Amino acid sequence: MAAGGSVFGLWMVLSCLGFAAPAELTFDERFMLPVVEQLADRWPEPSVFWDFEDTKGPAFFVPAAILFDAGVGLEGLRLINLMLAIGSAGLVGMLMKKNWQTAAVAGVLLAVLPYHTVLSHLFMSEPSFVLGSIILGILATTGPKGEPGFWRPLAFGLGLTVLLHQRAHAVVPAAAAVLVAFQRDGSSAWRYGLAGLAAGILRLPLYVEWGGLVSPEYASRYGLGFSPEAVVYLLGALAPLVWIGVPLGWTKKPRVMAWVGIVAITMALVAGPDLSSPDGGLRPDGTSPLRFQGLLATAVLKLPLSIQSFAVPLAVAVGTMGLTGLYLQMPKPGLNENDGFPRYGWFLLAFGCLLYLGTRGAVYDRYLLCFGCGLPILLVRHTPGWAIGAQGGLWLLLTFWSASQWLDPSV
Repeated sequence: MAAGGSVFGLWMVLSCLGFAAPAELTFDERFMLPVVEQLADRWPEPSVFWDFEDTKGPAFFVPAAILFDAGVGLEGLRLINLMLAIGSAGLVGMLMKKNWQTAAVAGVLLAVLPYHTVLSHLFMSEPSFVLGSIILGILATTGPKGEPGFWRPLAFGLGLTVLLHQRAHAVVPAAAAVLVAFQRDGSSAWRYGLAGLAAGILRLPLYVEWGGLVSPEYASRYGLGFSPEAVVYLLGALAPLVWIGVPLGWTKKPRVMAWVGIVAITMALVAGPDLSSPDGGLRPDGTSPLRFQGLLATAVLKLPLSIQSFAVPLAVAVGTMGLTGLYLQMPKPGLNENDGFPRYGWFLLAFGCLLYLGTRGAVYDRYLLCFGCGLPILLVRHTPGWAIGAQGGLWLLLTFWSASQWLDPSV
């Protein structure tokens, strides 16, 4: 309650300052709403579950189409996303059992994760994916230690099935949750692994129908491949999310942190992303979008060419060292039954970056939002107050920046 209320209050403040969703379509809404309208016109034909063109699956589009068919327009879909985001904050707050103050802090930290506030005000898939990832983590990494029972793995499998039919990225929270479950519960966590396998098998019919991970129209732009440069880019994009881990980790194991930094810079020099490369697709005007888009690419491309070659390796070093430093803040696996979710949050972010080693296509900074939902719990439980304030302060600044870019002033 405290976490959800705090997030609602924060967004009311933003609204009073003049930030609100614009009347016209923005961000990826302009690509997704036409799909929703098309499916709404055909509902309840069974083909609506596979016969459409987008990178997301029916678990996202079909409920939206049903609501649209029932008279819920764009503003209604945006409002539902806001409610889902507030619900996510409430769940995160429930994990903070110490007092209402820590619950409120965790909820606000989730709300100010880069891009989260903006995407929660729009008709986008990220808010529901974040909520689903939090639910999967709660099911598999919290509760009585060593006693998964039957119902929790069953609920995990059902939830993962839904999330996999929303976005194929759900393999990341699945892998992270099962790994942490094995660390906490030992061999009895096989139930989560089996539930995850069953959920993956249930995704195969859509894979066969589409002939790949995404619908046919997008198959040439997204799919399986080998892209070390995508991982390097996302590690650099991690810098504003985890930079506080650098000083925290340095105080614990400076030699390890130094080596991690050296390896990260080497990776960036050997397999650095070409920020001027197109993503392979075409806009309606015939131009091709850039492959790497987001805060990091925007900031680096504004720098002089002579500095750009240094900026990316530096960001990659900060992102990789920050992620390492946050790992060093956590206790050893399995020692505390309450620490399952922070560890899940760490692996969720790490596996989210590694996922793009085996993919091809556009890479956006906002992908990290879907894998960063465990960071607030990790920070509040395992870092000192000054680190929470410093990291959260930067996220708040980025929230205001992104709101100024994508949410039009209403006054």
